[in-house]
Amino acid sequence: MKIEEIMERIHLPEEARGLVRKERIDENEYGVWKEKLYQDSRRFIGEWEKMDARFSWALEFYLKLAMDTYEEYQKKGYADKIFDQTFYDITIWCGECYRKHGVYGLEELMWLGQSVKMELFRLGRLQFEPIRTEKDRKGKNQHIPAGTKALSVHIPAGEPLVYEECQKSFAEARAFFGGEYGVFVCDSWLLSPHLKEILPESSNIIRFQNLFEVTEVSYAYPQAEQRIFGDVLEDKRQYPEDTSLRQRAKAYVLAGRDLGIGAGFFVTF
Repeated sequence: MKIEEIMERIHLPEEARGLVRKERIDENEYGVWKEKLYQDSRRFIGEWEKMDARFSWALEFYLKLAMDTYEEYQKKGYADKIFDQTFYDITIWCGECYRKHGVYGLEELMWLGQSVKMELFRLGRLQFEPIRTEKDRKGKNQHIPAGTKALSVHIPAGEPLVYEECQKSFAEARAFFGGEYGVFVCDSWLLSPHLKEILPESSNIIRFQNLFEVTEVSYAYPQAEQRIFGDVLEDKRQYPEDTSLRQRAKAYVLAGRDLGIGAGFFVTF
């Protein structure tokens, strides 16, 4: 697959495509940086951060990586639809880079590296990452011991969290990964029990949350503010109120409260 076709298939904005068409990364440079990424991701990021025009460079580099990954998809017989859905993440993060920095490019390189290395797949509305759980997860009636094979669930930005579409994604994941993966785990602000204080039971967020048994809540980082408003502001009064969720979340944090990050699981065996 050519890079032009990938850009078309993931609906990359035309302005971003124009930057990529300049082709600043030659074959030798690409090979050197790809080896760095696969050998030591943290070192790769450290060196990339010192680069001029690093955001637009990363966009071209990761599209080239996607070309190589597509060949691996073909070898494994994975559907083109799954490739297109998975690598649409490049378009999402390219838009976020433009919003934050005014330039089309990428900066979520560690995250996108998971898709490149085929450690993360988007199947419909949700993304899934095969893992082994790092710690015990104890619910009221079930216990998932550390080391259990599971699918970590991630929720891409940019689309409504329609409950029925999420259910389809879980079904696709069970079919794609096979019967040995019957445990789903998720760590997200969407699983915070505090959301039930500001949202009705009928909301898609609460319906999604209710699929999981939430076992703990942490407050290490205001993830909910970042996801709901786009940025975490020191002056919470500056948060927009253009949706009902933003209105309710803003009132919640202005009252000095933190929605937190919920951790949960559910089992389908």
